[in-house]
Amino acid sequence: MKIYSLYTDMMKQTHILIAGATGSGKSVVINSLIGTALTKSAKEVGFILIDPKRVELVEYTKLPHTLYYASEPDDMVNALAYAMELCDSRYKAMQAAGVKKYQGSHVYVIIDELADLMTTDKKRVMPLIQRLCQVGRAAGISVIAATQCPLATVIPTPIKVNFDSIVALHTVSAQHSRNIMDATGCEKLPRYGKAYYITPDRREIVNVPMVTDEERAEVIEYWVDAYKAAKAEEAARAARAAAAIEHAARALEARRSAARREADRKATPAPKPRKNLLQRLFA
Repeated sequence: MKIYSLYTDMMKQTHILIAGATGSGKSVVINSLIGTALTKSAKEVGFILIDPKRVELVEYTKLPHTLYYASEPDDMVNALAYAMELCDSRYKAMQAAGVKKYQGSHVYVIIDELADLMTTDKKRVMPLIQRLCQVGRAAGISVIAATQCPLATVIPTPIKVNFDSIVALHTVSAQHSRNIMDATGCEKLPRYGKAYYITPDRREIVNVPMVTDEERAEVIEYWVDAYKAAKAEEAARAARAAAAIEHAARALEARRSAARREADRKATPAPKPRKNLLQRLFA
């Protein structure tokens, strides 16, 4: 799969909000970011996937990188809670180690449609997303949230301010543009292919390259095959280790049995010679 510098740069950002009208390229950006992350192994990168539509991210469930996949309403909230628990456990590990930044794998919480998640249980969802964005950086946890419904009720200010980077795609109105990036302009972008890319140090219009379905399928197949091969090798190693342990146990038991027989032989007194008939007669 071709790696684009734009997506590589996006993956370096702490948290990313992706928003625009239907058909403006939201899924392209999400899938391209996941594909870029998949240049690393499951030991380096993990995913918590929240997929309200049940079709956008389901193909990634086969990956060893996927820690949690949720598509049902209650389970989607549980996925956020799981991410928060992971964050808390990492902070405890950091405290115990006396370090300020987690050194293990980087986990991406990917929300395909924020609007659906917000309508599921807004009172629980908002605090979880806010908290994750506030404390996730040091723990190596990033939130990538996307929506094709850029209403103020979907991306209210308390949510938006926690995303330090924004990918603002084409919108149908200037108001939607303001909801995303506090300024007009998105309504003037082409239907797809361009976006405002806003980070803490810059704001620019960028071309949005497309990673094809074939490229993504190739990457997924690679990791699935690699995972199967690794599991097969792990099973083979376990079988060899079990066989070696069994062989050693049998050899040890054989030595113990031989030792017991030798000990029994030495402990049994030799039989006294019996007198013959003449000896008994003339005794």
